[in-house]
Amino acid sequence: MINIKELKKYCDTSYITVRNDKIIINNRRLSKLSRTKINEIEKEFNIPVIISKKYEEISQKIGRYISKYNIIQPQDHIIVGLSGGKDSLILLHLLESYRRKYGIKLYAVTVDLNIDGVRPWSENNKNINKLKNHCKNLNIPHKIIPFNNNVVEMSEILTNQSKGMEYSPCFSCSIGRRKILTDFSKELSISENIPMDKIKICFGHTLEDNSDTVLANLLKGGIIKVLSPIKKFGKASFNYGEYSINLKQSIIIRPLLSISEKDIKIALEQCNIKYYKDKEQCPYSRERGDGIRRKSHNILCEVEGEVKNIREMVVSSAIATKEYYSKNKDN
Repeated sequence: MINIKELKKYCDTSYITVRNDKIIINNRRLSKLSRTKINEIEKEFNIPVIISKKYEEISQKIGRYISKYNIIQPQDHIIVGLSGGKDSLILLHLLESYRRKYGIKLYAVTVDLNIDGVRPWSENNKNINKLKNHCKNLNIPHKIIPFNNNVVEMSEILTNQSKGMEYSPCFSCSIGRRKILTDFSKELSISENIPMDKIKICFGHTLEDNSDTVLANLLKGGIIKVLSPIKKFGKASFNYGEYSINLKQSIIIRPLLSISEKDIKIALEQCNIKYYKDKEQCPYSRERGDGIRRKSHNILCEVEGEVKNIREMVVSSAIATKEYYSKNKDN
């Protein structure tokens, strides 16, 4: 484990990501890291100091986003839903510095979901070792918690109970994940005597996730929804015939909503951080499925070739529409 007190002699540690095997610069100017100091750190601690323009760009962008929407407060306890894919993994790295910047506490929780017998996040999957090693190097506690209900069967039950609405396995997958994470947050509150408003569940949803969501809802003829950077959820219950899934109240944050997946891939490559390509194992993922979300994603990718900021425009339009009707609801 790196001695942070000794490291502070060389730089401002609030602006670097510290791992046991490397240090990544979040903001070179504010960290006060000159080439001389970088050389001294590498010699003193015998680990490389990584300079990645894309990682630094993303770090500064989410820093502004967190400040703008007041997403993280000092002394927060943040539970990161860690799948080990590129998005949740870079999120865990970027938040590491907030332990020193804001005095937050971080927890990584991987939900072992049952997708019709396929379990991409099972303890028995050798790819999970990537997640464990990253958390160990970041000195962040990590738990794998199983959700044993079959999410495919769950969505079939909902579809059969509804009048014409079809539920995808992704819907029940999200319910299962939230069930485990909200239960964990409640247990954490009780065991550590932490007020629930100081515990936040953090997801690695990106710009692509947000814009795909907006377009998918439009194409389905539903209410146009947009993912929020921070949102309070009350208790909720979902009826699955012989049993129900009960979700506890929670605060969910999404610091990556302004960040594109393309930039995340570049940043991780520049930092030599290997991630788990978990979506390749899920038969219903965007890459492998044939649902409306994949179609929405492909449409936006095609338009993006000519209109570079189309995803930002789609999200901005949805937010502006929501704000307009909120202000003019009596008209």
